[in-house]
Amino acid sequence: MKKCIISFGTLLLFSAIFWSCSDKSDNNLEHDLSLVQLMEVKANAVTDAVVDISESKGFEIITVEDGTNLKSNYAGSMDSRYAMSITLDDIKGVYDYKKGIPDQQGTIKNGYQSAFEKVGDSESFILRLPKEKAMRPWMLYVDEATEYTNDFVITTTDYNYTYSGGIEFDYLLNSEIEVEKEKAGELFVDWSISEDLNFDYQSKFTFTNDYSVGVDFSAGEMINYEFNLMKGDAILFMEEVEISKSDETNEGELKYSLVLGSIKIEWSSVSGNYVVYRNDVLQEGATIEVVKHQNDVNEANVAFCRKGRDIKITFEDGTSIQLSEMLSEDTLALMDQIFSSMYDLKFVKHIVDKVAHEVYYTNLVNAN
Repeated sequence: MKKCIISFGTLLLFSAIFWSCSDKSDNNLEHDLSLVQLMEVKANAVTDAVVDISESKGFEIITVEDGTNLKSNYAGSMDSRYAMSITLDDIKGVYDYKKGIPDQQGTIKNGYQSAFEKVGDSESFILRLPKEKAMRPWMLYVDEATEYTNDFVITTTDYNYTYSGGIEFDYLLNSEIEVEKEKAGELFVDWSISEDLNFDYQSKFTFTNDYSVGVDFSAGEMINYEFNLMKGDAILFMEEVEISKSDETNEGELKYSLVLGSIKIEWSSVSGNYVVYRNDVLQEGATIEVVKHQNDVNEANVAFCRKGRDIKITFEDGTSIQLSEMLSEDTLALMDQIFSSMYDLKFVKHIVDKVAHEVYYTNLVNAN
């Protein structure tokens, strides 16, 4: 209902302008809005997108939780104990979940369980399992009495899991997910840690309605983190922090930016001031201040979309708004859930990677 009210309010706002300026283009319609009106429109677009995403199958997938037992036991069963390299060629094929695998086949090399059987050849790594297992990863290797259908299909076209021992790690995943014969979305993860502790992590989930969410973290000579929400190629929301060393002063420099469509808010530790741009044009007379800042050692948790800060904007006419009030607590809570899930994808960790290792070790056993 809330989504409908917001969308209707946005429609009324645009309709009024349209009828008064019927000979103008959509871009001119936006041009006629005041800065605060435009921010309301862009905030409503973000809210609509977040609500649509939260009602999708893709949302259920990226926010899937792991059970208490699986969470506590996972550290003890991590494959990173062993130096290994698993590529798509090592695991390609079609694999079906099989109920009631005999006990003697239930455990394979290095103690990894087996619940999947290869049923065909493919240049991709295709997993077919019940959605009841996929959405409850702690039950993946539990032989339940209930008969399920393999109606959850993960088609992986790129895969690399390389752990060299110590610190170095390299990971790549590109998968398409289908639930009950309907596409649920596409997932991409690219993650690496080098010997000199340089860290890069990027993930993106593209939903069936053309929305996508992504996070990007890197640490090396420069520290950068970014959260983004897109509609096709258009940015609906983006938040970025960059920490770098200044060549002139040899001191750290911090840059912060938040984008709502065509509006961009920026701050730099060099200037110490927040500024607002509208279509890349500086908006004079707007005063910006951070009214809430969560003290957290994790830089990502001080982001607006993670509820770590709030921004108040006072306009030239004396009116003021807070970004959290424009988006609502419900929207912010969903954004926090979405973006936090994108850098801790339990679905990938406990389903795709688990089965990839199972298949890899099964193939090793069968080859010997």
